[in-house]
Formats: sequence, structure tokens, C-alpha cells
Amino acid sequence: MPKQRSKKISLFKQWIEPFNADGEVFTSDGTVIYCQLCDRKIPCIKKSQLVQHVETNVHQNGIKRKSNSSKQVFFSEATTSKVNTFNQDLCLSLVAANIPWKKLQNTEFRQFLEKYTNKHIPDESTLRKTYLGPCYQNVISQIRDEVGDSYIWISVDETTDINGRFIANLIIGVLHREKATRSYLISCKELSKTNHSTVTRFVNDSLKILWPTGGNDDKVLLLLSDAAPYMVKSGDVLKVLYPNLIHVTCLAHGLNRVAEKVRDMFPNVNKLVNNIKKIFLKAPSRVEVYREIMQNIPLPPEPVLTRWGTWLEAVVFNASHFEGLKSVITRLDPDSSASIKKCSDIIKIKSVKNDLTFIKCNFEILVKCIKKLEQSKLTLKESLDIVQKCSTQLKNIPGDKGHQICLKMEDVLQKNQGYQMLSGIQKVLSGDEDGHLPINYSPDMASNMKFSPITSVDVERSFSLYKHILSDRRTHMTPEHMEQYIVINCFMRDT
Repeated sequence: MPKQRSKKISLFKQWIEPFNADGEVFTSDGTVIYCQLCDRKIPCIKKSQLVQHVETNVHQNGIKRKSNSSKQVFFSEATTSKVNTFNQDLCLSLVAANIPWKKLQNTEFRQFLEKYTNKHIPDESTLRKTYLGPCYQNVISQIRDEVGDSYIWISVDETTDINGRFIANLIIGVLHREKATRSYLISCKELSKTNHSTVTRFVNDSLKILWPTGGNDDKVLLLLSDAAPYMVKSGDVLKVLYPNLIHVTCLAHGLNRVAEKVRDMFPNVNKLVNNIKKIFLKAPSRVEVYREIMQNIPLPPEPVLTRWGTWLEAVVFNASHFEGLKSVITRLDPDSSASIKKCSDIIKIKSVKNDLTFIKCNFEILVKCIKKLEQSKLTLKESLDIVQKCSTQLKNIPGDKGHQICLKMEDVLQKNQGYQMLSGIQKVLSGDEDGHLPINYSPDMASNMKFSPITSVDVERSFSLYKHILSDRRTHMTPEHMEQYIVINCFMRDT
């Protein structure tokens, strides 16, 4: 051992010996001094630095906890690992439960944790800067282990967050012939702008997170997205990079576009739905009148254009309770609100009642089918049967309006080339002689498509979670930390 190192060990031993009189508090390997109570290294050039640490509140609180603690932290274990296990587990638990790190700054909560864990509770910035990254890497490693070299499907979409940034998410899932599998969010990144080029680059870079060494391009069999032109163009480019890729535009989106066509065909009904929504918004006196007349019937549903089928749900509700709603609107003062006046005028139009009847009778099937497609773990056959049943019922609607909707449905399905290819694969899986496989598909590939999804609901749900995490009360997370946070949260949520 060099003289200098031997001298330093001896010196450190003299410094820490008085503090270890009642039990081992400090340990040293001759290069650093480690405080077992605080779980941290103490950079010491002078003894005064050690004394200064001993006088800190953190160390004094550690002394108080020591009497209740039976666990010894060995120096060799602490210095070989860059992260503290307790802190890492704490970080993982808070992220999994979506508890903001700032809650640790609450004095009562911090004292409670320290009292019953006998551990020093780190600052929120310590968790964010030191422990979030390792937690994220552990989750990515687990996803890699679970996916392995399996065939996969991917789903991509883009949204704008509360800060005005373009955010893209990529969901993946294993294609297995015997069972439906869970999905994984592997990437959530900010895009400079939204076009086919940025989306293509995002997907390609994100798959490198799953397979860093590459060589698995033939394992990506299915891409799900919405039918936006830039997504369709991105799918065409990705087919060149991934030779076995089938691009399917979300069928739930497709049915919702048919529902939007219905809305456009009945403008008076649309006005009625929109104004009924406004009547009871922040108006307790009107709600009281409603409950008096309608009794146990809930308030009319509020349609949200970005949520599939909610407009039709509102129309069906209004049709089912038309007379009751008419009584409520008649009871309200039309001069007190423009929305009441508009509703009062609209319900007097004879065609509105007829239109509500027509929509409820013929188009409620769209709402039911969208809800069924949103379910998880459907087989490919079950999913395609839902779409086919909906298409068949729409074809049977009489009259010119029914014909227009039928044409819209046919247009949606014909433009979805991936849907046509999956239909051919399903016929093969069902033993139908009319079935056909893509030229480059082997029997092994096709058999693993048995549980392939046909909607992008998983990636849509990841955006709902994103907006829940990045609320108006928590807007300062960096894109990098946000990606790590939501990937962990999504993974732990489904385990």
C-alpha cells in the first residue's frame, strides 16, 4: 500500500473514531468517508468538514432514527452502487402512484416517513435528478426482457400538451398466437413539428430503445395510427424500413368519422345537443328544475368532439327523454339565456323530433361498436366481426340519408388498405379458401396475428394519462423527465 494512502486511512480513522463511540456511524476505505446515517459520502480534506456535516439537521435527525433502526449499511455495498436502494424504491413508488415529488417537502409527511422508515427522506430534486433515470432504465430493461425477439405491433399518435408542445407517443405490444398480451409505452418525445418526416424518425428512433443493437426490422408486423394524411404517408415510408409492416388506420377512428357524417347531416339536432349542454352548465337552479321534472334520470351527457361516439350518445339520450326535456325547457325562462331560447325554438321544429327518432333507430349501432372495439384482448376475428356487423346494419338503413352513410362507411373501409390485408389474414386463420396472406408473410408470422388489435385506443389512453400527469399545477417537467416519468407510470400501472 502506498505511504500516502496508508497515511490517509490512518488520518480518517482518527477523525471518525470519536463519532463511532456509540456504534458505527462513519466508515472509510481511505478515499472517502461515508455516513451510514445519512446514506451519503462526505468529501473530507479537513476534519472541519466532517464536523460541519455532523452539525447538520440531516445528520442530527439520523442520530434520532438510529435507535429505532436495526439495519446496518455496509460501506463496501454503499460505495459500489451509485444509487441508494431505499431512495430508488421511494422514487419508483411515487411515480407509480403519480404522487408529485413536491409532496416530500411537506413537513408532516416527511416526518411521518422518517419516523416509520428510519431513513433519511431525500429532497424532491434528488429523486428527480439522481433516481428517476435509473428507475426508467430498469423499466426499459424489463420491457426488453418481456418482448425479447417476439413479433410486435406498434401504435403511434401525436397531441399538443398544455405547454403547446407537439408530443408523440409510441406504444408496442407482443403478437402471440395463444393469448392477448399487454401493451408498453416505450417512448414519449417532443416533436419540432408535425409531419410525416418527424413521425417516421420518431418511430424509428423509438424502436432502437427496444432493440438497441438492431437486426429486428422483420419483427415489426403491424402499425396502428389515425387516418391523418401525414400518418398515412409516414406509414408508407415505414413500410420501406420494416418489410413486413402492415399499416392499419384505427377502425374506432373510422367509425367515429361515420358518426361525424351523421352529425353533419342533421344540423338542427346538432344545435339542440350543443345548447342543451350549455343550459345546465354552472346553473344549479336549472339543474334543480331538471331533477324535479326528470326525477331519477341523470343530466344529459356532454358530448366531447375528441371522444369517439359521445355526440351520438347525447342524441340517443335526448331522443329517449325528448318529452321530459321539452317540459324542462318550457319551464325555464327563455329570456334568461340564449341557449334556452335556441332550444325552445329548435324543439318546435317538427323535423327535429323525426330526426332524433331516425338517428336513435339506425345509428346507435355506431356507439355500441365503438365501445366494443375499445375493449382489450379481443381476437382479430372478434374485432373484424364487430366492424362487419356494423357495416352490414348501416347498409340496411333505408332512404337517401341511409345511403349516404353507407357510402361513407364503404369509403372508410376501402381506403384502409391494412384493414383489407388483416381481413385476408383472418380468412386464412379461419380456414377460408378465399383468404390470402401478404407475399412476404410466413405461416409463423400469420399465426401470430391471431390477437392483433385494429384500434389505437392504447396510445389514446396514454395521452389521457400524459395530460393527467402534466396538469396545470405541474407544468415545469422537462421533456426528458416527462418521458421517463410516464414510461414508468404506464408500466407499473399495468403490472
